[in-house]
Amino acid sequence: MQEDWRSHNDELIAPIAPCKRPAIPCIQLTLHLSRYHLEMKKYLLICIRILIAAGGIGFIVFSLTWTDHVQLPAGTKMPDGSLLLKATSYPTIAGDEKSFNRGELVTIRIDDQLRMNIPTDDRGTEDNQFQFKPGITPTLREAKTPLLVAGWLSMGLIFPLQTTRWLLLLRARKMPVSFPKAFRLYMVGNFFNYCMPGSTGGDVVKAYYAAKGSGRNADAVMSVVMDRIAGVVGLIMVGGIAGLFMLDNLMARRITGIIWLLAAMTFIGGGIFLSPMLRRILGIDYLISKLPGQKFFQSLNQAAMAYRDHKTTIVATTALSVIVHCCLITSTTLAGYALGITQPANLMAVVVPVLLFGAAIPISYQGLGVQEAIGIPLLVTAPLCTPNQLIGMLMLYRLYMVAYSMTGSLFLLRGDIHMHPQNNGEMTATSPME
Repeated sequence: MQEDWRSHNDELIAPIAPCKRPAIPCIQLTLHLSRYHLEMKKYLLICIRILIAAGGIGFIVFSLTWTDHVQLPAGTKMPDGSLLLKATSYPTIAGDEKSFNRGELVTIRIDDQLRMNIPTDDRGTEDNQFQFKPGITPTLREAKTPLLVAGWLSMGLIFPLQTTRWLLLLRARKMPVSFPKAFRLYMVGNFFNYCMPGSTGGDVVKAYYAAKGSGRNADAVMSVVMDRIAGVVGLIMVGGIAGLFMLDNLMARRITGIIWLLAAMTFIGGGIFLSPMLRRILGIDYLISKLPGQKFFQSLNQAAMAYRDHKTTIVATTALSVIVHCCLITSTTLAGYALGITQPANLMAVVVPVLLFGAAIPISYQGLGVQEAIGIPLLVTAPLCTPNQLIGMLMLYRLYMVAYSMTGSLFLLRGDIHMHPQNNGEMTATSPME
């Protein structure tokens, strides 16, 4: 009886024992689902960015005045005898801005039947006067060429300065790199940033080729990160210092307060990260040790901490960043002045850094739509700046950047953008991008 029970029990248990082989398909299924979810997230992010870019383009199209208009003040007597209840713009069918300013005939279309000649004795820029609103084509056509050229030349100064900044960070970590090689790779990175928007950004390209063949992957990658941080710090400093000279302006005062808040957050965050005692209290090293790929992140952490011993380099790179952003602000402001913007230069020096922050937000190509949405409430004030002039200024800024970044394609086509000697048998190198 006991043997029968044992044999019956063995029959029940035997099929359950071999559990290792069925687990293999389960693991494969789990990995497949993980890859599927990652791919779905990737495509979802791409779709979101496309939608945001489309929304930005729509905002720009909606904000532009495509044809010349004249704004009639509230209380204007219309040809049909009615009075306007609020200021309204109507398209012109005869005359242009020069005719308007000279007091010559300018005719607007009220509707399909009604036309109206603008009185010559009440034209100007005040709310109770008839105001001329030029379309985007005349705005661009009447741009002042010398200021456009000056803006373009000012933009060209930033690229050797940025290369020098990166070179200082590389050499601080004893990575011998020549200026021509660093400049070539920097321009290739700009080409990927501004001319080939996609998942592979210019910083990734620079980090990959800076690391390849160096044997110092973490130091190379961290140099790119520190270069980016130095740029942000320089931008904050320029905007914050310029804002101190515009505290009598309510808008500038608000922007300056936000900029200095960002500066305080950056300073506190950097102090916490670089302080051994605070790192120990907050358990930063412990958190890094628990990250996936902890070995690589620990290497990055060590490379970042190493810059504590290069204070002169940090000061020099920050100073270079200030000069770079002064050139960018000058270039953008000159482009705006070429289109007829007459906002004071000190206000432009406060607002343009905020617009550059908008371009740094990686949700649309070069901040398309984001910069315009930020800039219109900050700068557009009749008669000092119109939406057309602001949008034109930002488009010229992007055009300048693309024109210079196209030189990176020449270096890319020529090849040999490596920063370090390559062994004949070395086709790839271990790097964070691989």
